[in-house]
Amino acid sequence: MLPSNLLVARVRWGRVEPLLLKPEGLPLAIAEEILSRIKSGVGKSESDLMAEFEDLEELALESGMDLRVVRAMAAIALRESRFERVKTTLDPVRARLEIFEEAGTMCGIAVREDERKEVLRRVSERLGCSVEELEKILTKHMVEELVEPAQLTAEELVKEYNLSMVQTLLFKALRLEVLFKSDGATAKRLLRAVKSLGLLYIAEQAGGGVRLTIDGPASLLRQTRRYGTRLAKLVPYIMRADRWDIRADIEGRTRVLKFELNDSKAKLFPLKEVELEPVFDSEVEREFFKSLSALSPAWVVRREPEPLVVGGRIFIPDFSVSCGGKKVYIEVVGFWTKEYLEKKLQKLREVRGINLIVAVDEELACSSIENLPHDVVLFRRRLRGADVYPVLKRYLGVPPPRAGQPSQQFDLEQIRSALPDLDGMTLEEVAKLLEERGVERGAATEVVERLGYRVEWRSLDPSRAVVRRG
Repeated sequence: MLPSNLLVARVRWGRVEPLLLKPEGLPLAIAEEILSRIKSGVGKSESDLMAEFEDLEELALESGMDLRVVRAMAAIALRESRFERVKTTLDPVRARLEIFEEAGTMCGIAVREDERKEVLRRVSERLGCSVEELEKILTKHMVEELVEPAQLTAEELVKEYNLSMVQTLLFKALRLEVLFKSDGATAKRLLRAVKSLGLLYIAEQAGGGVRLTIDGPASLLRQTRRYGTRLAKLVPYIMRADRWDIRADIEGRTRVLKFELNDSKAKLFPLKEVELEPVFDSEVEREFFKSLSALSPAWVVRREPEPLVVGGRIFIPDFSVSCGGKKVYIEVVGFWTKEYLEKKLQKLREVRGINLIVAVDEELACSSIENLPHDVVLFRRRLRGADVYPVLKRYLGVPPPRAGQPSQQFDLEQIRSALPDLDGMTLEEVAKLLEERGVERGAATEVVERLGYRVEWRSLDPSRAVVRRG
């Protein structure tokens, strides 16, 4: 994705078309020249390298090409290059302090050139370096220089430019519809990417393939940059499908514009593997995953398990917990638009034949929740593994004890109902309370974690370890 000022597109008959280039002729020549200049520019800063492309912009303009094409390709190539901060022989902070102290002692503030040179001479003698070295430290210690040029061919650079144009345009999308057909593995990967990226989507079977309807960044009231960046990451996944068709409503200056792109132009784009980092929809889900995983090592917790087909629609629960061939799915209803929430509840009502826990923020709870044919768990602001533990135990049974721990069975619900709030108590205090309820000391930490708390260890002494909620 590029800055919006580098987007090259034209509007015609209510449609917007980004400038997509074939990897041949003039675009290929421009890409080759950019990569060549970068390869010979090792040791230069990014700003110096960008300045060297100005004449290339003029040549492109004279040849009938938009000069932003050169800037966009150069930006992509530099982004794929590696820069490192300039290495200096002296500590820059110490050098600056020495200069300021010397100037303060000698003349207060060095306002004349002869005073400046005298200050630098004295400090360089004291630090054992030349005046030239000292001046380089002052001017370049914050500058990064090119150490490894981009490992791209000219054809790859042109294709990366085309991909960036589409991603940048979709940053202004109000709504996006994607139709795709592919093998099962590619389809699952694409659907999981949609889910992992936290996009607002509806997935359904259509025409022998899958139709995704995704809310665009321009439809949101806030966090549009974060959302737009995530949507941009999805585009390469779409283009890995055998057949794909993208249609979007783009927010223009005065009206909504249509954008269409399909696999007939697939050869203009890079076909590359993209690995997603685990992304949670919210901090609530991230913390919930940690506490859920701490409930029992025998329970296998998965983020975004396999997609399920529900009434022609595709449903990917947020989590699954399995043990001994049994499985429970968990869906967290958190922060979404009113329309999306209504669609989500409708989808949940259609889910049948699986064990599903729906965790709902109390602030979103409404009468519609009561009609859901699933186990509903309410939470306030923070969802903990302990909140869903009673339901999980009902489906999966009491989890076995951890390796190395006494084989003691706990009735966690009974223990919890008999305990006060443990937040802020020492582990020693909690262990005594648990002993009174039949829990051996060696199992105290395990029980504390299953109850949804964590232990802050400050030493090996339990009297100094503090129990905290979540």
